[in-house]
Amino acid sequence: MIIETDGRRVLGFDTGLDSRAFAQAKLAQLITEPGLIVRPAEAGAGRIELWKASGVLERSDSGGKPTMVVWGPLFEGGRLDLLLNESKEQDKVLAAICAWIQAMLALGEGTAVPPWPGAAIIAQEDAAASAAVGAPSPAVFFAPPGLARRCIIAAAESCVHPGLDGMNGAAFTAAAMLYRLFAGTPPFSMTDESLLHQDMREGNFLPVRFAVPGLDPRLNALIQEALEPPHGNGERLLNEILALVRPDGQTVPAASLVQPLAEENRALLEKEKILFQKRKNASVRTRRFVMRNTAVLAGCFAALVAAVLITASIVQNRSRLPSTAGMEPAQVIESYYNAFGELDHQMMEACVTNGAGKDDINSVINLFVINKTRQVYENKFTSLIISAREWRQGAEMDTDAQVFGVTDLQISINKEQAEEAEYRADYILWVPVQLSGDPEMESAETNLPRPYHRTDIITLVRKKDKRGYSWRIAAIQR
Repeated sequence: MIIETDGRRVLGFDTGLDSRAFAQAKLAQLITEPGLIVRPAEAGAGRIELWKASGVLERSDSGGKPTMVVWGPLFEGGRLDLLLNESKEQDKVLAAICAWIQAMLALGEGTAVPPWPGAAIIAQEDAAASAAVGAPSPAVFFAPPGLARRCIIAAAESCVHPGLDGMNGAAFTAAAMLYRLFAGTPPFSMTDESLLHQDMREGNFLPVRFAVPGLDPRLNALIQEALEPPHGNGERLLNEILALVRPDGQTVPAASLVQPLAEENRALLEKEKILFQKRKNASVRTRRFVMRNTAVLAGCFAALVAAVLITASIVQNRSRLPSTAGMEPAQVIESYYNAFGELDHQMMEACVTNGAGKDDINSVINLFVINKTRQVYENKFTSLIISAREWRQGAEMDTDAQVFGVTDLQISINKEQAEEAEYRADYILWVPVQLSGDPEMESAETNLPRPYHRTDIITLVRKKDKRGYSWRIAAIQR
């Protein structure tokens, strides 16, 4: 803003703070940070001058509240961000954008000046002189970044990319300003800063050819390249924009860069625009949903993988379980009783159905658990229970292990039909004396087992499962 002090006009930056708050915020260093003035080439070969603040004064704002204002030498003109709002003066705005581009190119790649339109003031020029062939661009003032950030720049500018600097950042800003000039709206218009920056990083905007039907295809391509990732070479883009918009040192009329389209072509373009927006919106929603829910999706994926692995393991284990498929009834009975001494409860379970032999199977499971527990406590690697068949085959050898199982098995058929059969099994069940239930035997200092002669009437049925038809024991009458 232009203010007066000591009878002269100066350029001031209102901090919005009173003297106490200004001191507490330690903003005195803003006085020492310089701004830059880039003069046109014809007025000093693109001379770059430093602008330095002269001091700080207290001044009442429109509401009567005293605020501290940093002031320095006068520079008159219009702020570029405010000029962009003058949609009815397209030629004036286009000339201002060209002046800004030339100034940024004059500063070069290594400049520390941020590409903020709100921090740039374009010098006032006579309109007729500016329109003349070969007329130089007006001077451009770049406010000190600290003062600009404090006094001018909003939290987010719709023309400034948060991740680009130097010439690439300047090219992005120039393209965004040109887009706004011709389309009447900025390419990125979200009011929420985080969403605005996300749109910029992802290149989520309506392409120029849809926003400005009939725009010069060369300018269209340059704007598009500067705005969308991965972004082109900034310095090249700025020079090509200038060569197109300001050839031979004269800014072309803005209207000359947009050619009217036939109604038929405009209708086709509108259909293509609607289709593009549908696809783009769906893509953006999907991508952002994934980004927001990455942790949840990763957890779901991990759970899914775990479920698949567990299911596969269960299926694989089930495929390895014993089965009576292909066995005759007598073979099923023999497998059931031989499993006693092997403590193979899985085989016993495979041989039965409808809960048959439940007590036998529970007894074998209990012995299996006792055997494994004792192995752990006694640090033994071999079983502490020996099969009765193995013991008998060794001529009832002396052993430290407990003897358990069935011997002398004799199987005879009572009756057999297509789907049901009845058999008789005579056998001896050998039980460790400690489990015999006889107090005298349990106290005896011997590992010799106690024999029990048994006769079972066994009913078998023919059942179908995933492996086909098989005989299973449906009942045991002991």
